[in-house]
Amino acid sequence: MKERSELKILGIDTSTTAFSICVFEDNKILYELRCERAFINDQKDAGLFSAIQKLLNNMENETIDGIALSIGPGMFTSLRVGLALAQGLYFSRNIPLCGVNTLDVIAHSFYLLDLVNKGKNIICASVMEAFRGEVFVAFYNHGAKIDQDMVFNPGALINFIERNFKNKKIIAIGPGVKILAGHKMKKNAKNKLYIINSHLFHPSASKVVYTAFSKIKTGDFDDPENLEPYYIKKTSAEQRGKK
Repeated sequence: MKERSELKILGIDTSTTAFSICVFEDNKILYELRCERAFINDQKDAGLFSAIQKLLNNMENETIDGIALSIGPGMFTSLRVGLALAQGLYFSRNIPLCGVNTLDVIAHSFYLLDLVNKGKNIICASVMEAFRGEVFVAFYNHGAKIDQDMVFNPGALINFIERNFKNKKIIAIGPGVKILAGHKMKKNAKNKLYIINSHLFHPSASKVVYTAFSKIKTGDFDDPENLEPYYIKKTSAEQRGKK
């Protein structure tokens, strides 16, 4: 692989209602475009592809070393749009793909800000909207994931936190925290769970690139033909929530 400063990476994120693409080089973002899916409507895939095509046309003589894309959890149909675009670029231009977990992207953006000093008894919870008022969630301790990704309704999540993180403080971030913020909590839960509702911790193409960078740097790419959107099934989620 090239040296770190020479890598050029295309980032794609379609995990939420805000789609984005970016170009990364020399350890910085050169270009990022964001658009709300609502404004693109039925032309979302064509609009995103058109933007990527213009980018690549302007970089005709330059090599893209890899594509970093969010593969979920998230909005399943939207994730398929992003994956289809990335796979199309692989087959047409032979650009390798690196898929990353969207909950990991959210957590990575939190730890990049270095808000938590080592030794602090604080857990990061990445939260995304799921379906019917539920949320996808993953917990992290100093950047390392604790347990597997899960899905809960707000009440079940709060109960899970109270049972499993008795001596910890939880900082919840990500686009799904607005669902938690609207849920009534008991006093002991309020003293344990801190909700930060900020776009700083929403997934985006640039954050996807930064999360995938270490894998791309070492040439750790995915098989594009077998790469699929990652989705947490409700059946397994219900089993987790009952524990």
